[in-house]
Amino acid sequence: MFMKTLRSLRPLAALSALFAAITLSVSVSPSVRAQDAPKPAPSHVVAGTPADSVAFANAAWEVTDLGKGAEARYAQVRMFDSVQSISIVSYPARNFRTGIVEGEGMTMGETVVKRGHANHAMHTSVLAKAGGARFAVNGNYFNTKLFTPTCYTRIGRRVFGRTTAKEVFRTNGIMVIGRRGHKMDIYTCDTLSYDATTSKWHTAIAAGPMLMEDGKVITYSPEQIRTTESFYNWRHPRSLIGYTTDAKGRPDRVYMIVIDGRFPGQGEGASIAECACICHLLGMTDAINLDGGGSSTLWTDETGVINHPYDNKKWDHAGERRVPNILIAR
Repeated sequence: MFMKTLRSLRPLAALSALFAAITLSVSVSPSVRAQDAPKPAPSHVVAGTPADSVAFANAAWEVTDLGKGAEARYAQVRMFDSVQSISIVSYPARNFRTGIVEGEGMTMGETVVKRGHANHAMHTSVLAKAGGARFAVNGNYFNTKLFTPTCYTRIGRRVFGRTTAKEVFRTNGIMVIGRRGHKMDIYTCDTLSYDATTSKWHTAIAAGPMLMEDGKVITYSPEQIRTTESFYNWRHPRSLIGYTTDAKGRPDRVYMIVIDGRFPGQGEGASIAECACICHLLGMTDAINLDGGGSSTLWTDETGVINHPYDNKKWDHAGERRVPNILIAR
């Protein structure tokens, strides 16, 4: 196992009283029955029961201390009537600089590689090392042939991608980050408002769907997702990012999360509703879904790849997919 240090899961134990049952008015899916064919869910199933909350809080979390208040956690948890393989990196926003590494050109002002068709796309771990990251999670959606972002992505004045029409069904939010990487915000934003609402921020990355905003779980009605149910309600590998806030409403602790999927009995994946439930159990106030599937990868310089990336369809840590950008902390 990747972890080097095993200790009691103090943050979850201390907050266990807060892990109330969460009822979401959206559909969730049953266990995956085949690695390459996630199954649809019955309608109007509850995501997050009291038993799920207890299972999450009492899971046998393996925890690695990453220094400066940061830590990595991993556990297989039986919840949502399935086996959830959950990897988490969390860190104090004030102690680390959060940002984006973009394979085409810049990372927080530093050149990584020049654009050259697919040559500028690399594994999350490779991009993270090139950007001097301590921790990293894969970024937003992209064209798998050209390896260019298909969602709005900006670092400084340079825009690397615009949200395409095909991504509108799931890209309804944005994460913005200040120049120094300590201030940030995640909020609902339509494709016509990116430039106006992000103009005062150094970095912006669009993704979605939104999972939590201002402490509230975002729900999606059957009517809203009628033509995209397989994405929202079926179980898939998922990547998420979000944070808790302090008494003044400022981002306090940042969470990078990957939920493994398409591995029956080992890591069965999560629906969007189940992702939101996990964010709520962690006490997050704002969170957004990132690109998932074979792209989902969580890495630290201490542990290497924590989760089990699906791109090689093997239950190991070697199945990373090349991606054009990642979110990092350093």
